[in-house]
Amino acid sequence: MMDATAVEDVAARWVAAWTTGRTSVLFTLLAAGARVESNLDPDGDFIEKLTGYAAALTSVSVFSRTVIDRRVALVYDCAVDAEQFRLAEFLVLTESGLIAEVRRVYDLYAVERLMPELLLET
Repeated sequence: MMDATAVEDVAARWVAAWTTGRTSVLFTLLAAGARVESNLDPDGDFIEKLTGYAAALTSVSVFSRTVIDRRVALVYDCAVDAEQFRLAEFLVLTESGLIAEVRRVYDLYAVERLMPELLLET
């Protein structure tokens, strides 16, 4: 069974990868058939939206991180120019340390005002 330090390490690598646009690293952290849910684009390409979101941000940092067993809850402080808003993310890891589930809850009001291009159909 993974200990909290190992789970925190996977979460830190996930955060570092998406916030810097390193898509190839994201794929190495996801388990085959990983379940992904998002209120931004529930039927679209998660990785494409995720990297587009990261690229549109002026800054992003982890506000809080909670680890319980193999579950991680992250709350991010995000900004576009001077406007700040939050993003919540929930990860569930497999026993082998891959991410089996990702759930993201975006501030859709902020996305609509500050990054409307992310709401367009691809």
